[in-house]
Amino acid sequence: MKRAVILYLLCLCLACQTIAQKAGLTSNGTQNYVLRPSDFIQVDIFQEADLHRKTRIEADGVVHLVLIKPFRIAGMTISDAQQEIARRYYVEDFLQSPEVSVSVLEFSPRKVSVLGEVARSGFVMIPPDRKLMLVEAITSAGGFTGLAQKKEVQLKRTDKSGKIQVYTINAEDITRGTGGRDVELIDGDIITVPDHRSKVNVLGQVNRPGFVAIPSDRKLTLVEAISAAGGFTRLARRTKVQLKRTDNQGRPQTMEINVDSIMRESKTRDIELRDGDIINIPERLT
Repeated sequence: MKRAVILYLLCLCLACQTIAQKAGLTSNGTQNYVLRPSDFIQVDIFQEADLHRKTRIEADGVVHLVLIKPFRIAGMTISDAQQEIARRYYVEDFLQSPEVSVSVLEFSPRKVSVLGEVARSGFVMIPPDRKLMLVEAITSAGGFTGLAQKKEVQLKRTDKSGKIQVYTINAEDITRGTGGRDVELIDGDIITVPDHRSKVNVLGQVNRPGFVAIPSDRKLTLVEAISAAGGFTRLARRTKVQLKRTDNQGRPQTMEINVDSIMRESKTRDIELRDGDIINIPERLT
């Protein structure tokens, strides 16, 4: 009988400890958590049930508790907040030796912004229970577009003093595993994926009309650009492809190119493209 009671008490203690940890009452890590606007918190005062309060921290960081004046709690750790609440109840002559417990019932959402050359620009939420890395955030935003300059991803971050820091990250090396370390993101980070400075526009009878980036480390040819745009449709008139460009004097030029000949005959030279070139593939005559 005594053994059964002891086992019961042990199980009860473990259960209480688990519940307390989930509520943020006993974890040392949670005690160091910095409170934020929109956190939903519970404030308990030992043997003062009338002063217990569940409340959400206001957008300006202020908390409203029973009896004492509202004050800014955002930016404090849970441990510091407990001491400050106890101090205010004492200073304002409500309690002599208050024992205060603060727990977070619901954490405010943390998010980063992913902008520029990704499929879905916008916010990406930071999971409450783990880290969010740069590459994962970009993937969550739909991944890079075809025009993304992966080697020059910009991370803008505001430090604790309010100063804005800007970092340039080679995300291509990170994703390929050829160098560079992925970056852990924090709330409020802004990731901007720039586009290639040089690009061409492929229009008409291709499967994915639109811009194609000119790589920074090599040339881009006409056939490569058409391939990058998904290749010809079945209606494409391959022998009458138009290439429009502006010459060095700013004058527009139009060339008509037999791409079939380039693709079939090794003697026919492919054409190197320039920034701003427009390739138009007309529909063949039926």
